[in-house]
This record gives sequence, structure tokens and C-alpha cells, in this order.
Amino acid sequence: MKMAGLNAIQTYVEWNHHEPEPGVYNFDGDYNLPKFLKTADDLGLVVILRTGPFIDAERDMGGLPYWLMRNNSNIKLRSYDPTYIKYVDRWYRVLLPIIEPFLYNNGGPIITLQIENEYGSIGCDAQYKSHLRELVKKTLKTKVVLFTTDGSGSSLLSCGKTDEVLSTVDFGTGANVTYNFEMLRWTQASGPLVNSEFYPGWLDHWGQPHAKVSSDSIVKTLTDMLEANASVNV
Repeated sequence: MKMAGLNAIQTYVEWNHHEPEPGVYNFDGDYNLPKFLKTADDLGLVVILRTGPFIDAERDMGGLPYWLMRNNSNIKLRSYDPTYIKYVDRWYRVLLPIIEPFLYNNGGPIITLQIENEYGSIGCDAQYKSHLRELVKKTLKTKVVLFTTDGSGSSLLSCGKTDEVLSTVDFGTGANVTYNFEMLRWTQASGPLVNSEFYPGWLDHWGQPHAKVSSDSIVKTLTDMLEANASVNV
């Protein structure tokens, strides 16, 4: 990525990997997040960190630990459900102190942290979103830019938006760039235009043809975004 001329790397933090069983934490081997962040810093790359707790990323339960359901059959995931919040709070109070030394204002590479992921696609629980925001702000002693990511539909942006948090959109090749950023401006009158998850391709589904995207379409959409003075994460 560095050799390709890119200046930032984006990664999710998968809760399920780091807390495979309740209260058992793993940051070793492939799950060594501090080592990953230090490597990015050593290479001169800034980091966009997507801490969930739900990350999607085509992972089982969107990266949420399976034991949330095993131990609490009535739990309401991704909501201000007291049981769910109890475990989210505990996880964040382990995770956030680990990443704090790597925040940009501490001389590290992390320039932004994501709150939830595409939440507008699944819910509209303002109390839940606000709780995550305040949890991050209170746990971290250092200021960091927080952001959300949602599709460009009005309901998606409205339900995904969180006060005091930067709203961004995601879309892929062939999309109407002008429309997508106009929708972002509809929900957020100022601030940078950001496509925080530009899809240059698509995933395959069982029993369906292999997904193909033309390179011309990728180049055109990317060019349109750059000409709009937008920031893009591929």
C-alpha cells in the first residue's frame, strides 16, 4: 500500500477474535493489534480504525462474539439493551486503552475511529449510538475524530447519524457520485466529503455467478470522487 502511493490504511477490529470467550482476551499472533498499528506508523501510514462493536465485513454475526447469544437468549444485539451494553462496555474498556497510545494526538497513526458500522441499515436507536459515542469519549483521555459510515439513502443516513460525530457514506463503482455526496450534504451541511468504504469489487454468493467489475468503471467513479475533492478509502 505504501509503495502504491496510498497514505492511509483502514482496518476493522473484530471483537469475536479478541474475546473468543467471556473475559478471555487475545492480542497475540495474528491478533496483535498493537504490532499492526506500530507497523503502520513505522511505514508512515495513518490508520482509520473501525472498532465496531459490529463490523459486518462478511464475518459471522458481523464480528460479534457467538457467546453473546449462547449466554443470553433474549439479548437484543446492536441496541441499548442492558445486557448487550454491559458486554460492549466491558470490551471497549479493554480495547480502547490499548489503542490510546496510537492515537494521532499522542503521536500515533490513528486519525479516526468509527462508531458502529452501517447502523442506519438495521436500526434507529439514538440512545445506543449516543452511548457508544460517550463511552469512547469518556474512556479515551485523548481527543480523536469519530465517524459513522452508512449508505446514501435518506433513512440510512438519518438513522446512522450521531450528534458530534462525522457522517460519511459508502458506495461502489458505477454509483452516481454527485447524488451520493448531495445526500451526505443533506444530512451534514459542512465538513469533508468522505466515501469511507469505496467498493472496487463485490463479494461472491453461493450459487451465483462470479462478481465482476470493469476497471473502467472503477477508474471513472474514483476520478469523479477525486474531482469532487472527496476523501476516499478503497
